[in-house]
Amino acid sequence: MRNDAHFWATMNYVHNNPVHHGYVERWQDWPFSSAQEYLAEMGREFAEKTWREYPILDYGEGWDDAIL
Repeated sequence: MRNDAHFWATMNYVHNNPVHHGYVERWQDWPFSSAQEYLAEMGREFAEKTWREYPILDYGEGWDDAIL
């Protein structure tokens, strides 16, 4: 991982992937996901906050800016 933004955007990307591909309607419903454990450990409020702060629409954007 390059930085915190990369980590959280990747977490959002991985959790949302089954929804993106139409396997489930909610990312929490994918049986092979860590989403349920993530929600239990971090809480829904934190998950929603990271979803807003690190959207997958911007996945990868600006990550190389800080690397020298």
